[in-house]
Amino acid sequence: MGTIVEGEGTDQVNGYGGEKEPGGEHGGPLTQEQVLGIKETWAVLAQDPIERGADLFMKIFEDDPDLKKLFYFADEGRELSREDQRMRSHGERVMEAVGAAVDNLGDLSPIVPVLTELGALHYKYGVQPNYFDTVGAALIYTLETNLGDKMTPDVRQGWVQVYGIVGATMKKGMQQAMDQQNMGKTCP
Repeated sequence: MGTIVEGEGTDQVNGYGGEKEPGGEHGGPLTQEQVLGIKETWAVLAQDPIERGADLFMKIFEDDPDLKKLFYFADEGRELSREDQRMRSHGERVMEAVGAAVDNLGDLSPIVPVLTELGALHYKYGVQPNYFDTVGAALIYTLETNLGDKMTPDVRQGWVQVYGIVGATMKKGMQQAMDQQNMGKTCP
C-alpha cells in the first residue's frame, strides 16, 4: 500500500476499492489541506480517546444493537452503559488504531500488517464485512458531534477516505482468513 496523499509517491490508494462508504464516494488521494484538517481534528479527539471511544461504541450499538453480541463486554441481557470499563478500554484501543492511521497518512504501509491481522481476528469473532459500514458511519458521527464546525465538508471527505482504506485493509485480512479456513476444509 502506498500513499494516500496527493503528490507523494506513485502508488496512490484511491479508497475503498470504489465502494460507497457512509458519507460519499471515495475519490482520489487526499489533498494536503485534507491531511492538515485530519491531523488538526484528530488532535482534538485524541485529547480524550477513552470518552471518544465510548461515544463511538454507544453510537454503533444505537445504530445496530445486534452488534453487541460480538463484544465480550456486552453481556447478553445487560444494559450497556458508556461507563462500562470494558467497553471504554476497547473503545480506547479502537481510537489508538485510528490515531495510528492518522500518524501514517503519508505512507500507510507500516500499519497494513497490523490492520490485516486485525481483520483476520475480527473474522474469527464473527464480524461481517457490512459491519464496517455501521462502524464507519458511527466514526463520522462521532467526529461531527465532537468537532462541530471544524469538521468541514473537505475534512469530512478526507476522514471518509481514511476510514475506507482502513476498513478495506481489514476486509482483506478477513477475506484471507476466510480463504485459509476454506482451504483447510478442502485439503486432505
